[in-house]
Amino acid sequence: MNNGEAIVINLAARYAAAFGAVAISKLLNKAILIKEDNKYDVEFYNDACSDAENITFKYAGEELLFGEMITGKNATTYAPPLMVSFSREKNLIETEASGSDSVVVERWGTKPWSIDIRGILIDVDNREYPSYKIDLLARFFEHNDIIEVYGEQFYDKDIDSIYLTAISITPVEGFADTVQISLSAKSIKGVNYTLLNPM
Repeated sequence: MNNGEAIVINLAARYAAAFGAVAISKLLNKAILIKEDNKYDVEFYNDACSDAENITFKYAGEELLFGEMITGKNATTYAPPLMVSFSREKNLIETEASGSDSVVVERWGTKPWSIDIRGILIDVDNREYPSYKIDLLARFFEHNDIIEVYGEQFYDKDIDSIYLTAISITPVEGFADTVQISLSAKSIKGVNYTLLNPM
């Protein structure tokens, strides 16, 4: 892409192809990119809090940034923003009372958060398969330790660390430069958390 040249990326069509439904608002149907001095000037519409979309993963001196809408700041920036869903269950020990439908709960607790992370990768510069970013993502998944996470969606659930349990990387039909990604993770607290606050 040359300086001053504009391209239009239809995000709605890519989300529809990747996830089977339009996952973004109509105002964000298209992102218009204009390259000027190796930077992208992105037009966007203020219908949402952009800080809630930003997520950073840190591990072993590496950092992956998600949600900075196709800014091209550095090679570890992934965009568009991720769709993250959280679920959690109680960890209960229940005993049924004999001869009745009542239950006695003997111990209360909560299991870690189960986190499903979905998004798409787009190679804006070359309009080709985003192999470099997929390689970074594959190495990210191969990290077998705790991953620090920063972002509004995690802060409000008191999550500061996660570990990954599954990954899926799927090409998007009709878009050679776009790949659907899906990660599964669980929240985790350090051992000192349970020692300082024993059950």
